[in-house]
Amino acid sequence: MSAIRHLLVTSYAQAIGNIRCELHRSAFDFYYYPHWQASTESFPLSPHFGLTAEGFKWRATYGFVENLLPEGDARMAVMKYSRLSADNLFAMGRLFGAEPAGAASFFFHSGTAALPAAQAPFLRKIDDEELSERIQARHRCIPFAQWDGVWYQSLAGVQDKLQVIWHDGRLFLAGGSLTSTHLLKPEPQRQRTPYLVANEHFCMSLAAAVGLDVPRVQIHRVPEAVLLIERFDRTYAPGVDVLQPGKVGRTHIIDACQALDMPSWRKYECLGGHDDRPPERRYGVSFEKVFGLAPLFEDASAAKMTIVRWALFNLMIGNSDAHGKNISFRQSARGIMPAPFYDLVSVQVYGEKMLQEMAMAFGDQFLGHQVGEADLLSFAAVAGITDGELMHELAKMATAIKDLAPTLVNVADYTAPERELVGSIATYAAMQAHRLIGAPPRLRHKLADLMVEMPQGLPRVDGWDDTPSAGLENS
Repeated sequence: MSAIRHLLVTSYAQAIGNIRCELHRSAFDFYYYPHWQASTESFPLSPHFGLTAEGFKWRATYGFVENLLPEGDARMAVMKYSRLSADNLFAMGRLFGAEPAGAASFFFHSGTAALPAAQAPFLRKIDDEELSERIQARHRCIPFAQWDGVWYQSLAGVQDKLQVIWHDGRLFLAGGSLTSTHLLKPEPQRQRTPYLVANEHFCMSLAAAVGLDVPRVQIHRVPEAVLLIERFDRTYAPGVDVLQPGKVGRTHIIDACQALDMPSWRKYECLGGHDDRPPERRYGVSFEKVFGLAPLFEDASAAKMTIVRWALFNLMIGNSDAHGKNISFRQSARGIMPAPFYDLVSVQVYGEKMLQEMAMAFGDQFLGHQVGEADLLSFAAVAGITDGELMHELAKMATAIKDLAPTLVNVADYTAPERELVGSIATYAAMQAHRLIGAPPRLRHKLADLMVEMPQGLPRVDGWDDTPSAGLENS
């Protein structure tokens, strides 16, 4: 049996190129097909896969594909269920290659540029009762994303997700020539992060209210709460029948790890915590590295300010888990630009149950509630903007959050415990906003008290796990 295997890379029914894998030494390489390189409608897979190059060796190829795949426990669950090694990237690419993030798909093939045979559209309706049963079945180690022997999670991250079509208030699993339109995320099984669905819904809603570009979200109850998120890498005209083939388009996106040609395990600036870590140990994704992508931006000025607003918003809501796989970019032949923001949650609201070190530091400060003027000015320098530009954006963001956060607590149909949680997020965000634009001492003391009291003030749930977690891992 040949030790060579191939993955055909396609987009919009066009062959992009070929990934060749030598199984006996896990060596990967990739090359574009000439017709894709010559097309005026083509795009590079990432800035590190230039359209004019002849080929790319295993490190870049392996890293790009690895960043598309589920991580951590989600990957291990798939591998255990499929009886495969977690290091078998070729098998993972084959399992999850049909509809990952972005516009490229991956199919097992013979090594030629021939497209796979057209697949018939596949739809399977999911009613609320069945979805509720599958959510509850996770404690029996039944993978949430596996239905009828098929996997419906082709996205990076560790949290349970399901790729679905949401149409006229109904949920469908889709395959073949059909493309998903939404992601569905239930509450995590671990109970150190209760009401995470409401948490993300509130933070995403607040982000939209203050002017950040985010996908639309809604809470669907089956009766368990699940978050429905409209995919920003999928496009379709208003009113179109998305249950018909060819009606949903794909937009190519890459995350910051792919943009920086870094593996997924370097998504945090400083692995293992920041205490007593010398600067040379901060080798993961950082603000300095993200803003260092400026030469690749289509519009560097606009892109930098968009990322600045994202960073300030995360700082104010207490989202310490805003890492390199929680920010993405649209990739075209002209360059990259920030994509809509996602996975916006308040980690701070869970207090000591979650480690509060930020994924990326402001200056040398990894704790959000201790970020001060010097740290902000250091951040401005890294972002390549003036101090005045930063303070202007900070004042606008802080004012909007203080005005809008308390109001949004009562807008959505939250349950009483959920409303208590999002109320705590709104309180912290307003206090953090006030502090960052120059709060008087009494408010600074109140903020400190809030940091201490927040965990005790949260609604508790049965089975609350008091073991601190290394990170929210909410990708």
